[in-house]
Amino acid sequence: MTVARFRALDGARGLCALLVCLFHFKAAGPLAASALVRGGWLCVDFFFVLSGFVIAAGWGGRLERPADLPRFLALRLARVWPLHMVMLLLFLAMELAGAALAHVSGAGAGITHRPLFGPGHGWDDWLASALLLNCFGLTAGPAWNVPAWSIAAEYWSWLIFGLAWVWGGRDRPWLILLLALLAWGAMLADGGGLNRSWDGGLWRALAGFFAGVVVHNLPRWQPGSGAGAAASETGAVVLALGFIVWAPTGPTSLLAPPLFALVVHVLASDAGPVSRGLARPWLQWLGLSSSALYLVHGFVQARLGDALDLLPCLWPGAPSLMQHAAGGEVFGHSALQGLAITALMLLLVLAAAHVAGRWVEEPVRGWARRRWHPRARVAVRAVP
Repeated sequence: MTVARFRALDGARGLCALLVCLFHFKAAGPLAASALVRGGWLCVDFFFVLSGFVIAAGWGGRLERPADLPRFLALRLARVWPLHMVMLLLFLAMELAGAALAHVSGAGAGITHRPLFGPGHGWDDWLASALLLNCFGLTAGPAWNVPAWSIAAEYWSWLIFGLAWVWGGRDRPWLILLLALLAWGAMLADGGGLNRSWDGGLWRALAGFFAGVVVHNLPRWQPGSGAGAAASETGAVVLALGFIVWAPTGPTSLLAPPLFALVVHVLASDAGPVSRGLARPWLQWLGLSSSALYLVHGFVQARLGDALDLLPCLWPGAPSLMQHAAGGEVFGHSALQGLAITALMLLLVLAAAHVAGRWVEEPVRGWARRRWHPRARVAVRAVP
């Protein structure tokens, strides 16, 4: 089995997953308030671009006939849906437990400081999420496991890619470019930019995904020299980080997919010092665990909030570590508290991601490969 590795892209993906995790965690202190973390929502678009690049690299030579589509879609579903469902069931279990607690105590809400089974947490929202329909505006706001809208959007992107690749024939490159421009133009036409998720995030996913496929179809970038590789990689990464810090909204945010496509194109060669830095073992582990990290962090953060809310009740005299305001919960009342709770959150998320990867993702992935693709010749470790 020939294994194509994109080590720099694995490492970059892991760091982007951490940024998304921090973006969703509202804590007191300078880290949560930093421009880099506040712009972390744009890292989702890097995931989409990387997904298109890696899927084209891993499947471009194996999707030749309509008969290849069921295998492709089954393996893709096995990649994301099992852990997605495990998390949805955990969220549902906590909601049911909260409802039981509220019934016993006579309160209208549990320890979540919101109505149980309220907007975004209804049964219809749960079903839409389970069926990967939570990126079409069919839910009452961000539903259940909030980041999971992108998992749904990514799966539909895979489906559209598979259809286009199988039936595109010799015109595949032009068809892929057309789809990228169509998604990009649709968002430009309504003036909303990339600022969409559950409410039509499929366009956002398609713009990034097909930008990644287009980049994969280009000739591989050759830096020519060590100095050229260093300059190119550093320049591309600085541009991307600057864009994330700027975090534009509206039509200007549509520059993200082509910019991230440039970063993927440059880093895919693994030729410079930035690539070598991203290839460090801990970043490789983080990158290969990033899918699990992405799906578990919302649940871990919510349960940490519940635990800190309960702390004064279980330990009389314990200080309050949560702020409850109209804009949502904030962890900590000071910078020191916020940073300490953030560190604890990251440790818990990384541990949960490891458990999820070890006991859910890896067994299901191995079974799916044996079931649907026993004679695989190409495997791409950076598969999203």
